[in-house]
Amino acid sequence: MILLIICVAPYLGVCYLGFEHTSRYVFGVGIDMKDFKVIKKLVRDSTFCSISTTLENGHPHTSPIGSVFLVSPTEGYFIEMFTTSFKGKTGSKACIMAVKVSILFWIKSLIMGRFKTSPGIRLYVTMGDQRKISELEYSRFQKKVKPFKGFKGHTIMWSKASYVRPFTIDSNKPVSIGLMTRHLER
Repeated sequence: MILLIICVAPYLGVCYLGFEHTSRYVFGVGIDMKDFKVIKKLVRDSTFCSISTTLENGHPHTSPIGSVFLVSPTEGYFIEMFTTSFKGKTGSKACIMAVKVSILFWIKSLIMGRFKTSPGIRLYVTMGDQRKISELEYSRFQKKVKPFKGFKGHTIMWSKASYVRPFTIDSNKPVSIGLMTRHLER
């Protein structure tokens, strides 16, 4: 089994996840449509993602991922460029975790002693087959990294995006932080 954690950091730390927190999670549902738009925005606005996996020998492995895209409440993909640990991992279970990183959100929550909305979400997914990137996917990716186009590293890191790794969203569960989120749980 492979463990995958994708941490998402939005531009300038400004992001508002408005989904309702619930302690239950339902398998086979993906994301509720009401929550999907908010979660998709968080992922879309992310600057970077980190993916951590568990290797065959049990050691953790972290890979940089430039972009994760959610295309529907049950499907998504990420650009796979530097990740050698996913080869042959089709069908593996994974967890994608998106967390708000807005400094203002966290400071307000710490001062109030509670979160107004859930601080993050876990998406439990199943990895699909690696495949060639489509023109539309390549265009979306280039739009995402365009702010960095003037930098030398842009060409070195992102000019050869050739593959994507699709995933299906099996279920989701909001991040729970004890007493700080208990009032949000149903």
